[in-house]
Amino acid sequence: MTDKKTLLGGVGEKIVANYMSKQGIIVEQSVDPYDSQKDMKINGKPLEVKTQVPFVYKKCFTLKKNQLNKCLNAEYFVFVQAPCKHWDEAAIYQVENGFKYGIDTMKNGDERYTIPINQPAVNKVMQIEGNDKEILRRYATPF
Repeated sequence: MTDKKTLLGGVGEKIVANYMSKQGIIVEQSVDPYDSQKDMKINGKPLEVKTQVPFVYKKCFTLKKNQLNKCLNAEYFVFVQAPCKHWDEAAIYQVENGFKYGIDTMKNGDERYTIPINQPAVNKVMQIEGNDKEILRRYATPF
């Protein structure tokens, strides 16, 4: 059985693929859901997509420790923000090379890399509304 986190990631990737396709960008999705190099290619270059409810208190996105290098080395990197009770927004953010990050400990004791949303290297490229936003909300699992 597929868990909500996996379903949420798949939804985010589909939203990004649809957005890119509508921009006239050639999208090739990875067939392997555990592809260690990329989630998809856009115009032949690797794109990494992370879909999550942000760490609202710190206004940042987070990465597990084993995901940082994959994101640093991707040609393109985006976050899909899932809405939650405390931040009812859904959007796609493009993360540019040279983004700033720190490290923080979550309530459950996990250490995560934190990427502040309010920095020049993190740019909102699309607001997500309607049915797509509600599907993200359905599968979102806040910290």
